Amino acid sequence: MKKTTLICLLLSMILSGCSSTAGTSINNNLQTTEATSESTKNQYIMAGKIAANDEANIASKISARVSEISVDIGSQVNQGDTIIKLDTQDLQAQVDQAQAAVNTAQASLANATNSTRPEQIAQAQASLDNATESYTVAQKNYDRTKTLVEAEANTQQQLESAQQQLVAAESQQKSAQEQLNMLNSGATETSINVYKAQVEQAQAALKTAQTSLSNGTITSPISGVVNAKNINVGEMASANTTLLSISNPSALCVNAYAPLDIISELKEGQDVVIKVSEVPDKVFKGKIAVINSKLNSQSRNVLVKVSLSDPDLLLKSGMFAEIGLNE
Repeated sequence: MKKTTLICLLLSMILSGCSSTAGTSINNNLQTTEATSESTKNQYIMAGKIAANDEANIASKISARVSEISVDIGSQVNQGDTIIKLDTQDLQAQVDQAQAAVNTAQASLANATNSTRPEQIAQAQASLDNATESYTVAQKNYDRTKTLVEAEANTQQQLESAQQQLVAAESQQKSAQEQLNMLNSGATETSINVYKAQVEQAQAALKTAQTSLSNGTITSPISGVVNAKNINVGEMASANTTLLSISNPSALCVNAYAPLDIISELKEGQDVVIKVSEVPDKVFKGKIAVINSKLNSQSRNVLVKVSLSDPDLLLKSGMFAEIGLNE
């Protein structure tokens, strides 16, 4: 009886082991079949590195010392945010000086175009009357001296002195007459145009100074994250030298190279799938944005730019990606 029971237990264990092995084998076959199906579903035909599709290198337009930096590496910024301020005391002084020049030029133009006041004309007329009287006296003195010289009662030197006085009196009379004429007729068109040109020149200088002053405040041209910083407070920022770099991590692309023989299968706007080795359990969606019209003469490949959708921000610039077509 004991022997019979022992045999039954052995048979039960053997049958149970066979059943477990068969179940494991079936599960492995199913997983392999699913993986194979997934790999054959998408045809990966090109590869490239992920890059930021929206990035900017921030530089100053003027040379000035940095007085304030509002961000650091990793800081999130929005388009239009102030990120760097420069020392602008000298630039503000230039703006003030240019504004004063504009005010002066405008005042001169206003004086030239305004109507002449009656008291100005009266004053000019009085000056002309005095000059005319002086000229009359000088003329009589010259005539008398000349008569005496001819009668040998005066010397030639006295005649020359009288003549000089007459010339000076005549010049003063003419100048006074011209001043009165100008006041009566107003400023000439030529003189007014000169004043207008001076105003325009002063306004242009003011605009240039104001532009330089505004360049002392540097704002972000895009929304994104600061990924490089090459300047500190107190250092001199040189014009056209990169101070910060900003990229938008949610706007990524892949610059991939496709063999010439498959280009006919691709078109701009076509949906694609993307896999990245650093994120092995996820397949990303993308779209062909640009197909370069030029062929790389060395590799015989064509550059294809693929825009990438990554709402969870799992991907980084520099990662290697494979591009596949939906089958």
